[in-house]
Amino acid sequence: MIWAIIIALISAPFVWWLLILTKYKSLSKVPGPKPSPIIGNSLDIGQTPQDLLNSIVKWAKEFGTVYKVFIGNDVRVLISNPEITESVLSSNVHITKSNAYDLLKPWLGIGLLISTGKKWKSRRKLITPTFHFKILDQFLDVFNSCGNILVQRLAKEVGKNSVDVYPFINLCSLDIICETSMGVKIKAQQGNNTEYVEAVRSFLDIFIHRTFSVWKKIDALFRFSGMHKAYKQLLTILHQFTINIIVTSREKKSQKKTENITPDDGIKRKVALLEMLLESEENKMLSNEDIREEIDTFVFEGHDTTTSGIAFAILSLAENPEVQEKLYEEVVSVIDDIENITMQHLQEMKYLEMVLKEAQRLYPSVPVIERRLEVDCNIGGYDFPKDTFLSLFIYGMHHNEKYFPDPEKFDPYRYLPENQAQRHNYAYVPFSAGPRNCIGQKFAMLEMKTIIAKIVKNFKVLPVPDYKPDLGIAAILKSYNGVCVRLQHRQ
Repeated sequence: MIWAIIIALISAPFVWWLLILTKYKSLSKVPGPKPSPIIGNSLDIGQTPQDLLNSIVKWAKEFGTVYKVFIGNDVRVLISNPEITESVLSSNVHITKSNAYDLLKPWLGIGLLISTGKKWKSRRKLITPTFHFKILDQFLDVFNSCGNILVQRLAKEVGKNSVDVYPFINLCSLDIICETSMGVKIKAQQGNNTEYVEAVRSFLDIFIHRTFSVWKKIDALFRFSGMHKAYKQLLTILHQFTINIIVTSREKKSQKKTENITPDDGIKRKVALLEMLLESEENKMLSNEDIREEIDTFVFEGHDTTTSGIAFAILSLAENPEVQEKLYEEVVSVIDDIENITMQHLQEMKYLEMVLKEAQRLYPSVPVIERRLEVDCNIGGYDFPKDTFLSLFIYGMHHNEKYFPDPEKFDPYRYLPENQAQRHNYAYVPFSAGPRNCIGQKFAMLEMKTIIAKIVKNFKVLPVPDYKPDLGIAAILKSYNGVCVRLQHRQ
């Protein structure tokens, strides 16, 4: 009897592995690295965000634009093919995110980023109007004021042999997203609210660590980790910060109603997201927890991605001085001595937009987008069983010479209309596409254009000798040795 139990325990993992192989038998024609029993390709991927990026880039070159990887009992199909990418992203059926996003749920809840089905559709419909052009126009004041502070802080770094611009931009982006989405000036660039700022950074550090840990990503086992206590404290800080802002905003809103206060100019101005959510709460559409998870989602999505986009654009300009000088000429011709950039100014800076697009091609802020299939289906001639994870490898597609000749060359002219017309529409998707595209992409582009214009106007950005970014995939594309440049004052 004892021997039977022992044999059963020993054989169970192998039986389980055979069942997995049977389940995904329809993917037998999809190439990929040979998996080991039980652990799949987990060891091949490595233990760091850099290892992950290097592995999937290497396999894309070896196996092509569609290949599979086994990670334990999960199968991920890596896709860098525009036709299949279009089939997935344009679908109203394949909208469910993969389990890769689960580790964000303790902070973000089931907000717009993670939710699916009816909840996602209703939230998307509810939140979309907050990104109306007229509301975005109001945010230019915030972009300008926070950008001016960033310029003042960077001015103190002029002349140094190397400056990591990432943390400077990160605090600027955090100030911007908090003031625009919540109507609160947290003054992170001026050293205020350091507890919240550090909590955001520390939570994301733990998120990355758990992503690459076999056992810490399992909640029941993570409780026994030495970092679990600090993790819970971080969540308390993050949630309490947002809740305090919601309570304060609710009280101010109630006071204005009681005192019958109206805007002096007679125009209804919005603190966009939070004000709209509070109005929905009054209409019994949302709970206090619903509001918190949407605000936290936008703080997370709205500062890390734009930080990455701005930082890598600066690096690209440092490495391509002829592009930088052409951009400088455009910027000064449009704004000259004007301190506050307007929407009209941004619309006139066509070359700036092309530069940012090319930076997002080389360094897409979100290098991988994932979906979980809820039904068996055929996409692009492949039979995918239910629960297959489709990993849309945006970084790989953006670096594929088939879609972007000489892909490592920085060339803003790829985005002239006549050049774009030669590419598949889904070969370039830095903000995703289709019904689940980035709801804040216009907001992000306006912010990035404003900040880059101010930096280029005030500084000449130079490369650091022998520096190359150490790229890796976590929640976003990140350089793990900073984003380093040298700064000179413009005459």
